[in-house]
Amino acid sequence: MIDRLSIAQWKAFDAAHPAPTFFARPAWALALAQAYSNMHPAPLRVRANGEPAVTVPLMQVHGGPLRWREYCGFPKGGYTCFLLDDGTAAGEARVNRVVAEIARFADAATIVPWPLAPAPTIRIDRIAHETAVVDLRQGIDAALAGVDGAFRRMAGQAARRGVVCAPSRDPDAVDVYYELLEASAKRWGLERPAIPKALIAALVEHGGDDVEIWFARAEGRAIAGGVVFYGSQEFFFWSAAMLAEYGRLRPSNALNFSLLHAAAERGMSWYNLGSSEGLPGVARFKRDLGAQAIGYSEFTLARTPYKLYRNVRRVLTSQATA
Repeated sequence: MIDRLSIAQWKAFDAAHPAPTFFARPAWALALAQAYSNMHPAPLRVRANGEPAVTVPLMQVHGGPLRWREYCGFPKGGYTCFLLDDGTAAGEARVNRVVAEIARFADAATIVPWPLAPAPTIRIDRIAHETAVVDLRQGIDAALAGVDGAFRRMAGQAARRGVVCAPSRDPDAVDVYYELLEASAKRWGLERPAIPKALIAALVEHGGDDVEIWFARAEGRAIAGGVVFYGSQEFFFWSAAMLAEYGRLRPSNALNFSLLHAAAERGMSWYNLGSSEGLPGVARFKRDLGAQAIGYSEFTLARTPYKLYRNVRRVLTSQATA
């Protein structure tokens, strides 16, 4: 049995029991819906085998002319959680039963469970991913002990050269950060950033104190920055940008050191730096910060009519472009 929570009900649940990752909280879903017209928040309450309900934050994707019931948890690199009524993560067996129930309910669904909680183990299609996480459960000193010595020295050099890192609540923070992001995109050969400005603005609007824009400043300007999220357990470094001409000042080293301290001060258990797939230099940077690689999966569910529909569309599209 599956029921859909209203946004008010979801907000009330989250206020009492905030999800461990920001991605499974209402602010992320509301920001996505504001930036992308084809997505709508769709938190579900799933009861399987007569057990108490499990809350599964999802987005419903526009189902096209046939009005397919298509869900995603979560698009754009986010995660979802399988939450019990006390806000803790459901165990593996319970997750398996909930996923099987969603498979019967939805025409199609993509589910990306939070990498630090139990995930489905039943036989369903999956794509493997990897993230990088610093364990903060033993405190900031233990976390810093795992940082590479060269990385630590570079962070110290940045401070001595006048790099100052702090979050910004200035009205123009989104504009300033997006300028950094545009400069980085051009350096990477992209026409525009992969993240639209509207999404960053929506995150700031809905996220409150759980979304921060940080800047590393030197020589009178912002030279690097990042957008970070807080769940109840996880600090997530979602987006980063830097002006290449200031790389000599090592602002990224200084920024990550400051963010580690900020995460620890908020009582976070994990500092998640996200995926580095196809970016070996970025992956090495995260290892030097003391982050450990953690694998996770993107699971896909689809009923037979939906699969047939997608196959027919794929054939027609290939014929039209041939």
